[in-house]
Amino acid sequence: MTDSSKYRPVRSETIRSKALLQKEITVTETSASHGRHWLSGTRLKTLLFPLLHWAFRHSPGALALIPVRTLVWIMGMLYGWRKNPLRRACESVCRIAGQSGNHSDPAQVYRRFLANSLAVVENYYHLYRTGIEDVSGHIQLGTENTMMIRELAQTHGGVVLAVPHNIASALSSLKLNQAFPLLVVARNSPTITRTRIALDTFERMEVPVLMVRGGNPFELSRTLFSVLRKGTVIAATLDNLDNSDNRVMVKMFGQNIGLSNWAAKIAVRTGVPIVPCYFRSEKRQVNVIIGKPIKTTDIELAVRQYASFFEQHILSEPASWAYLVDKRWRQILGKASTQAINSAHPDHS
Repeated sequence: MTDSSKYRPVRSETIRSKALLQKEITVTETSASHGRHWLSGTRLKTLLFPLLHWAFRHSPGALALIPVRTLVWIMGMLYGWRKNPLRRACESVCRIAGQSGNHSDPAQVYRRFLANSLAVVENYYHLYRTGIEDVSGHIQLGTENTMMIRELAQTHGGVVLAVPHNIASALSSLKLNQAFPLLVVARNSPTITRTRIALDTFERMEVPVLMVRGGNPFELSRTLFSVLRKGTVIAATLDNLDNSDNRVMVKMFGQNIGLSNWAAKIAVRTGVPIVPCYFRSEKRQVNVIIGKPIKTTDIELAVRQYASFFEQHILSEPASWAYLVDKRWRQILGKASTQAINSAHPDHS
């Protein structure tokens, strides 16, 4: 039973920012916005992000990074705990990847995931302390890919960049925006404080953003239709699981899952191509991998094609994918891993 009274509004506030395409946004917090459990990911982000934001602006030197370095050190020590959710996700994804010839050691993927997570926080620290150019120099975007996306945007009026939740995906938008006119479409945090922090970061990256949580779908679509007539590249993370009636069923990791079709629908209706991309992290260095443009009038086919691109690169470089810590994706990886074990040892199934 779904009872809206369980999530009553706590407070509401209108936030204005020069990074916002719509110039202002109203954020309404509910009783669930801060997480219902003390050890939930939402609760940890609610506590950690404001601390880091304050430290980046006010703490002397590397003291600002102590909280994250401590957390990463603790997580590193916890690899020996067999029920560690991140460890189990790394084991699952490595087992699945092995079936396609991508052989990785789970312990190595685990360590690289933690190192990449620390490094992206370090990049944000340098964004606040030394500015945008310092961070931009650590993000590699090939000249040929830049020219291809510019030409596509000029020819068709725009481009939709299909992005998974990579550790460095949001940060990399500053490099993309330097290469071509960019608009990030993001589902903002359910809390006022974290939304303010995100907007402050986008301002420092000089990247415009359209925040969509709680927005009117018709108005948001109309805004995107307008933007995609001006040669703008729209970037959106599209690997969120979707259980709605409008979802597109695709197969990833051998499992049938639902993904949202909104970006593909907008691309088809405006006649613009979808370009899938993946952000491969190696500590502070980020390499932007650009896939082949998807140009089709078939919405479901478009979603299946960029989902296939996501899967290919997740299996080849799982330590760059932030959703290894997502509960729902971990469950999917676990099921796929069990199937991989059973197919390898059918007598034990």
